[in-house]
Amino acid sequence: MKKLWTLVTVIGLSFILAAQPAVAAGFPDVPKTNRFHDEINFLVGKNIISGYTTGKFQPKKDVTRGEAAIMVGRMLDLNGTKRATKFKDVGKNYGASGYIASAADRKIINGYPDGTFRPNEKISRGDMAMILERSFGIMAGSYGRFSDVGHHMNASTAIFEMAGAHIVTGYPDGTFRPTANVTREQFSAFLARGLSTEFKQRTLNKDGYAYDLTKTYTYAQPKGELQVAYKKVTIKPAEVTFHGYLWEFKDTGDGSVYHLDQRETKDGLYMVHPLSEAEKELIYPVKLNTKWQPGMDFHERVTITGINKTVKTPYKTFTKAVEATNTNGNKSYFVKGIGRVKTVDKSGKMISELKSIQ
Repeated sequence: MKKLWTLVTVIGLSFILAAQPAVAAGFPDVPKTNRFHDEINFLVGKNIISGYTTGKFQPKKDVTRGEAAIMVGRMLDLNGTKRATKFKDVGKNYGASGYIASAADRKIINGYPDGTFRPNEKISRGDMAMILERSFGIMAGSYGRFSDVGHHMNASTAIFEMAGAHIVTGYPDGTFRPTANVTREQFSAFLARGLSTEFKQRTLNKDGYAYDLTKTYTYAQPKGELQVAYKKVTIKPAEVTFHGYLWEFKDTGDGSVYHLDQRETKDGLYMVHPLSEAEKELIYPVKLNTKWQPGMDFHERVTITGINKTVKTPYKTFTKAVEATNTNGNKSYFVKGIGRVKTVDKSGKMISELKSIQ
């Protein structure tokens, strides 16, 4: 029975390795109504994932550790030639042996203390987050939080980092469910988000006030312009070098360049300084006269002083802007789906205003 099960598994893996992508026709079990339809076809077009010889994709099927090695290996263009591995349960004739060996050499995947890899075992969401962290090498950016992920968990750092990088998401109840299995469609979404900012953007609140990750913003200032874009960068704010995606702010007036991350939660919109504190730009829910402390300064307060305000900028005139006024009298205006569009001082003099979005 054990030999029969192994044979069935190898045949299943061979379907994944051999099936030809069907970009034009698509998969009959992945209609356009599937929330991950675009992500799946994006990866098919890159030959990272494929369907089965039946022509189906089986989006709800759980992913095994061997299948995960194949998909990650294809994404990273690792050597997939079948060969001997260091794991006693992955022989050289096993369908995924080449990708498992390559991923293990790159320390992307690990085995178990007993010397096995257990390729047929289903992979959990927590383990998947660790594999993604090692694959994408993301260290910069803000962090996500989930009610069922404590800091003592092995996968906690990876889960927090991947959530902050807009690669993994949780559930509406605030959980991540790290021990739950990962389906093929979920796995596809995670990989696609790691490769494309467009798919990262889809994880953001469509009714929020955060920047659009796919856009470049240009702000007019009294001296020069401020260009804001979401980029993959390498920074060294202290003794540690960080790699990852951050918002890059480039001031053409004084030549300065700095990097921040933006995080939007149910409590508000934050700008996050690497290795430092986060500043709350806007509080949620948005209600007139609501006050909050934006940062570490206990004397500073911001108040929502207007809703559905009309604001003129060189880019366009907005009619549904939220006005937030700080202790110094400076007013900032935020628009859904765009973010901050204008800031003026207490006399009404322009500090910055949106000039273009590309």
